[in-house]
Amino acid sequence: MKITLYGKKGHAYTVAFKNFLKMAEVPFDYKDVMSDSDAKKHTLEIYDGQLKFPTLIVDGEVHKTPSTDNFNKIMQNLRLRG
Repeated sequence: MKITLYGKKGHAYTVAFKNFLKMAEVPFDYKDVMSDSDAKKHTLEIYDGQLKFPTLIVDGEVHKTPSTDNFNKIMQNLRLRG
């Protein structure tokens, strides 16, 4: 399983999702769209020129700006607990 989280430092959902993944002891890549130009470019491509976050990518499946409920459902489907 490959998980990548695109977000912004200090952004509430980004922080919450990062904390969950850390507590679940799941390896994941984190990309800060404000400090990583490649991550910013990729995010702009995903959202048709808009800079939105967080974005969760699980095994190539893109979840655009998931709410907490959607994030929790994704994690449940992966059988992950934080």
